[in-house]
Amino acid sequence: MQFRLETIAFLALLALTLLRLPAAVREPSSRLTWFATITGLGAIFMVGVVVPLPVVDGLLGGSNIANLIQNLLATTAFWFVMQASRTLDGTRFDPRSLWELPAMFLSFTIPFLLIADPGPTSDDFVKEKAGEWGLWAYASIYMGWVVVIMARMLRGIHGRAPRPYVLIRIGAWSILIASCIEIVYLTVRLAGTGRTAPVEFVGNLFTIPFYGGVLLVCAGIITFAIARVSRRPIHSALGRLLKRANVGRGMALTAFPDEDPVHEAYRLAVRLTDIANSEPLSKSEQVLLRATAEMLDRQMRAPAVARMSSADPKVVIA
Repeated sequence: MQFRLETIAFLALLALTLLRLPAAVREPSSRLTWFATITGLGAIFMVGVVVPLPVVDGLLGGSNIANLIQNLLATTAFWFVMQASRTLDGTRFDPRSLWELPAMFLSFTIPFLLIADPGPTSDDFVKEKAGEWGLWAYASIYMGWVVVIMARMLRGIHGRAPRPYVLIRIGAWSILIASCIEIVYLTVRLAGTGRTAPVEFVGNLFTIPFYGGVLLVCAGIITFAIARVSRRPIHSALGRLLKRANVGRGMALTAFPDEDPVHEAYRLAVRLTDIANSEPLSKSEQVLLRATAEMLDRQMRAPAVARMSSADPKVVIA
């Protein structure tokens, strides 16, 4: 295995795929991240960091089909990581948006099929064929979609405070900039400049920000996962205290097997807030409700905790 940035990205995605597998099985909300990491893993595999590229592409016919499959998988990975990053705080994923993926695939697969002679297998397939219109359209459209996906991700997570979003933002900007650099390189090559030193210098600027950005996005998602696991005991403790407070007030509670501790705390806090609207709470209940409200405000989107503000603000908010 060659030790290069692509290899580091592959190992990071492998670790993240294994780390997120239990959560993906247990929680549907975690499956977006898992789909993103496993398809990203497949995309980097196609680069030849594990099995040599001639072997991988040879199994597919030896005409650089591996490059097309790599870009199909990478597009899928970026799209799912965009959706995952926008749902890390509880926002629901809309499966109706899945139609976007086949539309993206078709838009750059057709130009690939129009490349006059895509073979034989080459590590520098894109650079060797960059002077052709078919290759330019194929690679530029693919990179253009990456730019669009990263821009949508940045817009979707704009203004969100948790620190892991900083890593995701920097990573997304890095990938976006690298994709723009690649489009510039492809366009310059199409103009007939050839593989001169200045032109190749521009082309070589792609790898570090692109794969470095992938690593940063992975790091941000891993940080979210670690933070969620570390906070789980706190959420469970708050849930137990809220349950005791509700039962003490004569409330009948319904048990939900395997309910996420954050959702349980939210549900029980809403019940206690309803009580606070009709009768005064004890000092300890006020402190408990205030602590829960502050925790939920950090963990969930504002609309999700809006009902809690129906209580006296002096009771709920510090």
